[in-house]
Amino acid sequence: MKPRPSIYIPELESFIDSTLVYKPNSVFSEMENYAKEKNIPIVTAATGAVLSHLLSLLKPNQVLELGTGLGYSTLWMATGSPGSQFVTVDRHEAQAALLDEYAKKMGIWEQIHVKRVTASVMEYLEEQTEEWKNSDLFFVDCDKITYLDIFRILWRSANPGACFLFDNMLWHGRVLQPDPKKPSDLAVMALWDEVKSQVSHYTLYPVGDGLLFFQKDKK
Repeated sequence: MKPRPSIYIPELESFIDSTLVYKPNSVFSEMENYAKEKNIPIVTAATGAVLSHLLSLLKPNQVLELGTGLGYSTLWMATGSPGSQFVTVDRHEAQAALLDEYAKKMGIWEQIHVKRVTASVMEYLEEQTEEWKNSDLFFVDCDKITYLDIFRILWRSANPGACFLFDNMLWHGRVLQPDPKKPSDLAVMALWDEVKSQVSHYTLYPVGDGLLFFQKDKK
């Protein structure tokens, strides 16, 4: 995986993640090093800390995460709200299984509640609606090309009051000049258009690669 540009000035993001972000467990740094070595995309440490903080305030009963990676964001969220139930979906079983090992290293394996599902995200959403539709919070960090379809499925079926988080909404700065030949650029911009037309209020956290938060209106 070739390096992707940061939205920050050179060296600032790495300084934030290595020096300024409070990490409640040293295993997070171990996971960051492993992800860099193996070219596994994960959220930044700063994004993880924001996720943890938001969940500590929202305290959702059930969280659906689309895109497990190696469990880095899952464990940040679980640290923020250890009482929540997490369902995390990814098609790469061997990679996602590292979540279990890292949770054990952290000493929180017995305290958190995580169900890993090995499946295509789109297939899971279409076939397992009864399992996920009552989730209180959705965190989406998977193939950007699927973002618009995912939004439409979740927005239609989620309960009023459900919260949503989408990562990579600044798409490495390419929202400034999206390349019409890149499907991922077009998909991110299409999601922005959909959110701005469908969602009454939203907040962009300019952390990492852009973390978008919004909520489905309560009836």
